[in-house]
Amino acid sequence: MISNATISSMIAVIIFSILLFVTAILFTKKQVGISLKPLIIGSIGFVIITQVLEKLLHVVVITSFPNYVEHPWLFGLYGGFAAGIFEEVGRYILFIWLLKKYQDYKGGLSFGVGWGGIEAVVIALSTVVPFLIFATMINTGTFDSSIGASLPSDQAATIKETLLNQGVSHYLWAIPERFFALFMQIAFSLLVLVAVIKKKFQYVLLAIVAHAAIDFPLAFYQTGYIKSLWIIELYIALIGVLSFFIIKRLRKLLIG
Repeated sequence: MISNATISSMIAVIIFSILLFVTAILFTKKQVGISLKPLIIGSIGFVIITQVLEKLLHVVVITSFPNYVEHPWLFGLYGGFAAGIFEEVGRYILFIWLLKKYQDYKGGLSFGVGWGGIEAVVIALSTVVPFLIFATMINTGTFDSSIGASLPSDQAATIKETLLNQGVSHYLWAIPERFFALFMQIAFSLLVLVAVIKKKFQYVLLAIVAHAAIDFPLAFYQTGYIKSLWIIELYIALIGVLSFFIIKRLRKLLIG
């Protein structure tokens, strides 16, 4: 059985992710003002670029190299630079193609809120919701007859074992993670906007390298070489705090 506390923690992550997006919009609107078009373009851009285009590449690569778990260094380099190139070049293209009239701090901030806010929602819906459904099915005794019957036995057993072993803290860690990740996405959005305004593509290259460097250590957790989730969450928190100060610095560059 999956405890009610664990199920409640899953629901809390979903609710928090939605509220984070809404709160970020309202806070930005009150402090600076919100530009609707960059907000929407940032949200749609994240979905298309990361959840469609980038994932198509991942499917091809992982299918071609099924033993990637045995090579965390190569996996980290690939994953980091794939994310960096798709996201930062994607932002750059969207700014110069669809947001020519919104190339200012307000537009860049709105874009970053859209990108990072929808990221929190999409990740919660795509990762936590399935586990919530599976947990409910385990507790009602329908998991084995439905999911278990439609998947290979070892895969179904892995899903069930994972859910039974993951406690409340595993899911609640996602709350500060999404909070700090939002600052990272805003910082990257503003950095790319600086590249657009100053016509210096080297800022995009800087964003790509920084993005890859941030994502690289995460591969060691994904491949099982780092076991402690709190180490990863502390790392993300530090990057998030640093991103907050970078945002303030970029604000001065954009406003003057």
